[in-house]
Amino acid sequence: SNVLAGYKLDPEAVAQQALDSVSDSTAAADLVINAITEFYRIEANYDGQIADDVVRTLTKANAESLDVVIADSTAHQQLALRSQLVLALIRQLDTFVDRFGKAVPDDVLEALDTLEGLKGKAYGEIILAAEEKVREAKVPSFDIRRADLRAMLVDPDTDFFELSKSSTLSAGVDLLTNLLDDEDEKVRASALEVYTRRVYRTYSVPSLNVEDIDGRLSCSFEFEFADVPTADRVTRSGFTSVIKDVGQFAAELPDILNAMGSTLSGDAGPVNVLQIGALSGDATIEELQSAIDANKDKLNMLGLRAITVLVTQGKKDPNYYSFPHCDGFKEDPLRRGMRPTFHHLLELGRLTDNYALERINAVGRNVQIYVGSEKTARRNAAQVVFVRGITHTPGLTTFSGARRTLLQGLDELERVQSNSKVTLQSSSRIYLHSLPEVEGSTPEEVAAEFDVVVDKIKSRLAKRLLKLRVDEIEAKVRVKSVDEDGNAMVVPIRLIASSMEGEWLKTAAYIERPDPVTGVTREFCVIGEGKDAVCVLDPYDGANIIQTKRAIARRVGSTYAYDFLGLLEVGLIQEWDTYSSSLSGPVPSTPTNLFEAQELLEGDDGELVLGKREIGTNKVGMVSWVVKMKTPEYPEGREVVFIANDVTVQSGSFGVPEDEHFFKSSKYARENKLPRVYISCNSGARIGLVDDLKPKFNIKFVDEVNPSKGFEYLYLTDDMYKSLPEGSVNVEKVPEGWAIKDIIGTSEGIGVENLQGSGKIAGETSRAYDEIFTLSYVTGRSVGIGAYLVRLGQRIIQMKNGPMLLTGYGALNKLLGREVYTSQDQLGGPQVMYPNGCTHEVVDDDQQGVQSIIQWLSFVPETTDALPAVRE
Repeated sequence: SNVLAGYKLDPEAVAQQALDSVSDSTAAADLVINAITEFYRIEANYDGQIADDVVRTLTKANAESLDVVIADSTAHQQLALRSQLVLALIRQLDTFVDRFGKAVPDDVLEALDTLEGLKGKAYGEIILAAEEKVREAKVPSFDIRRADLRAMLVDPDTDFFELSKSSTLSAGVDLLTNLLDDEDEKVRASALEVYTRRVYRTYSVPSLNVEDIDGRLSCSFEFEFADVPTADRVTRSGFTSVIKDVGQFAAELPDILNAMGSTLSGDAGPVNVLQIGALSGDATIEELQSAIDANKDKLNMLGLRAITVLVTQGKKDPNYYSFPHCDGFKEDPLRRGMRPTFHHLLELGRLTDNYALERINAVGRNVQIYVGSEKTARRNAAQVVFVRGITHTPGLTTFSGARRTLLQGLDELERVQSNSKVTLQSSSRIYLHSLPEVEGSTPEEVAAEFDVVVDKIKSRLAKRLLKLRVDEIEAKVRVKSVDEDGNAMVVPIRLIASSMEGEWLKTAAYIERPDPVTGVTREFCVIGEGKDAVCVLDPYDGANIIQTKRAIARRVGSTYAYDFLGLLEVGLIQEWDTYSSSLSGPVPSTPTNLFEAQELLEGDDGELVLGKREIGTNKVGMVSWVVKMKTPEYPEGREVVFIANDVTVQSGSFGVPEDEHFFKSSKYARENKLPRVYISCNSGARIGLVDDLKPKFNIKFVDEVNPSKGFEYLYLTDDMYKSLPEGSVNVEKVPEGWAIKDIIGTSEGIGVENLQGSGKIAGETSRAYDEIFTLSYVTGRSVGIGAYLVRLGQRIIQMKNGPMLLTGYGALNKLLGREVYTSQDQLGGPQVMYPNGCTHEVVDDDQQGVQSIIQWLSFVPETTDALPAVRE
């Protein structure tokens, strides 16, 4: 209790001593439950909230007993220490059986379930630990699952091919490899056959033979890529040999290679594979590597493409070590722990060209998570979180199946956000490979269905996709078909929803043409564009300019300006769904082309014209569009002018070009009597620096010995003054040279002219207030003129992490001479602006903000001289 109250003690030792002090499982369970309950009681108040708001609420609720507020606040300030105690107690649950002879009670698991209700990043490690413990308790015991699988293997009616494709844990590799040591010879042979077919289920396996060779259970098989026409297929050979102890690996490897050689015919180059399974023992990677190096000539002669060594681990998944030919048969750390075909199924080779990958533990056994940093970046390398998984469950091309599988990927992403290696501005990309074949559909039908599915997913999961910064979703599905000769084959379809080119999660679909030898896709043909429309999919590119800008916007807690167009489209879909579900009678069909946007661009004459340009090429930190939205009030469409700061251009500051663009865009809205929406995220008026001058000036101190007494003036020596362009500074003669009176600079837009522009757009917003509907959405910090423009509008929507302020809290503290304020939110956060009436609505995130914009507009006529709209 002392640690939970915030006292600084050793949490690991406290947890150990606490459980040592109890004598039975009931008392131990009560101790753990009480600790978890007390931890959750305090942190549930603070989770996702601003600390100042929590303290204010607690103070109101405990006006007569402020000691409670102080105690809770003190405890929360020691969150890291208290978290360590809870984690230590969760780890001690592993010792329950040894300590008390009983499993962890259900009421402890229920207490752990409550921890999963916490959402903040600070609780990530605790949430993961609690989830894992609950999940372990709910899975049927290993012994029960093993007995069920063993019974199926000895049943003469069992179809091993179908069993190998099971989507449940009943045929998991942990069970199959454990049965390789069964006392029944038939069970051992059947387990090896099912294991081989399961690992190679995406391939065609023309032949497979399990036998005993020199006392070793062995399996020789042939396999081909099923997604290649039969006439073009290359038959590859595989060989698996089971040894009793991995310590004998070096001694038995030559005999195993000879045994494999006796099963091969012909020389097809490095296309074959070898797997060696060890039932027990321990060996270092160095020992395995040494044995393989000693037989490298033989490996090349057998045409081996990869060697995989697996060591069974009792009731756990076996350890895997891979030695690919492409790396000179050196052990690949990236493939460590992976089944032989996993590297190919997850297409990890596409990642390694441009990214240095670090693997992070995933919960799902069929999922891998990598944090990638660009290899070419010198510093501050763009970070991408790659979630890559396979699924044995059919239905990925349907909405329910896609949603279920995607949610599993998003859950993995949610968990990994708690890892300290993942930054808040990282991009996330999800890749899903569906192993079951799709029957009864053509590639064109699959692609069309994917478009519909993605629209629904964006509508239902937009909030979470944005929160987890998902910029790309890839799905690979396998469609059953026939080749030109009528032979069965699989057509691989690549379905992509990507924001990499600017438009949010834009869909595309391709038919793949893989290499018959490597299986790596060589050509990607756009579905619906004809057979000759071939495009090549390169390895994952490094961060392009759009990704870099997205990372900058995310760093300040906002969304990249151009991505708001995608959010608006999703918001419209959600609005129509809500409207349709509210009707009791016939439901009207949702119009096509719900959303169109044309950007307002400056023409040769300086006036704004409607057009389009490549996203991310703007040089001015202010952008605007005329958006046509088909809403339930205006199913034929209505136009709205949107103006937004681009926070990725000079921090979204207002210079002369930005002021002019804002002015002309607002004027366009007034002249056309259209509603005007301003999306605000900026740093106020631009204050420029003359960088060339900084290393050249000197300081005349009042007392050279004691600079703290201040200075008289800044000055330039005569030579330095003459080296500057004429008119860049105003000076007066002093004994040391030339005292600087004014810094003019040589470029426009670094001084008071920006303040003049601020006045101009403030006046324009005041005129717009009188003539049209003006709505402002504060998506991030809005400073100075940015805050004025927001306040001068008619309505304000404020995101909870978007303060409106005239100057920062640090500057105010310096002015006041003491630490009065601790955050920008205390000056202009929603907890200040909403109660005082400046802000009319507070939202949690940008998707909710966009949804709110659409709802406010639903009460506004399409033009100022039109009647208010009504829904039919």
